Amino acid sequence: MENSTQLLWRQQESLADRRVLVTEANDPALADLPAGQLYLHADDYTVGAHQWAPLPTLPDDVDLVILPLPKAAERLELLLRALAGQIQAPLELWLVGPAKGGIRGGVTRLSRFADEVALLDSARHCKLYSARLRPGDTLSLEQVASLITLDDLQVVSYPGVFSHGRLDEGSALLLDALAEGLPRGKVLDMGCGGGALSARLAHSGCQVTATDVSATAVAAATATLERNHLQGKVVGGDLYESIGARFETIVTNPPFHDGRDRTMAITRRLIREAPEHLGDNGTLWMVANRELPYVQWLDEAFKHVQVVSETSRFRVYRAVRT
Repeated sequence: MENSTQLLWRQQESLADRRVLVTEANDPALADLPAGQLYLHADDYTVGAHQWAPLPTLPDDVDLVILPLPKAAERLELLLRALAGQIQAPLELWLVGPAKGGIRGGVTRLSRFADEVALLDSARHCKLYSARLRPGDTLSLEQVASLITLDDLQVVSYPGVFSHGRLDEGSALLLDALAEGLPRGKVLDMGCGGGALSARLAHSGCQVTATDVSATAVAAATATLERNHLQGKVVGGDLYESIGARFETIVTNPPFHDGRDRTMAITRRLIREAPEHLGDNGTLWMVANRELPYVQWLDEAFKHVQVVSETSRFRVYRAVRT
């Protein structure tokens, strides 16, 4: 259980008769909060919420919204705007997060959309604030989209998607490496983000399947393919969970953060399970920070591994299943 969730449990007496929507839930344990009625929204597929969607839908009977502080400030603003656009009268909202994880900046941003902002509780290095969210204009995801130009393609990005509004250096390096010999046939874009890799591969004639744990990323990648009139399948899931087929190629720019915490466990599992989803002589193309110790894991899972391209910050690996 996250520290911020434990802080919310301290409010169980207040929550007992409340009808609560937890939005942007970042901890599966939030599903057990002792509220009179509880709804759970999450962008993260692994949380297992009632709503897995880029933006929350506010049930009619809700009288309290709990918002765990998102990692990105722009994501917090998007959620506040989306919630404000669904109410006709001020609504109580609690913002909770780590004391050293940006909560002060989050409170400053909250104050732009809410009145009566006050510290409600503090414990376990976390702080909980209450406020009265003001009604606002209705908001759609399309209103906050950014477009990234990639040669003759346009990539759609939404706040909260990795590298929002720009093509990150790692993906650019991987795209350059792939250009030397673009894959053919069935390709899986693992952790697709806004769909930059998917769009380039689909444009070259590949049969693309893209997947991401983030509902917002799935929406962005879907919009990217549609905007460029490209064919492809985009699904949400925890790594290979929603992927049944085998592929000739897997491409990935894997994360090394889980929420606010740095972790390599996600990529280790991605590498370990990749051969099960590749055909004979199938290939994994992966870009990663060169400081991260992925070579050993690649060597354990694949017969042949090489560094195809590198900079002072990133390396592109090509691993072949034989």
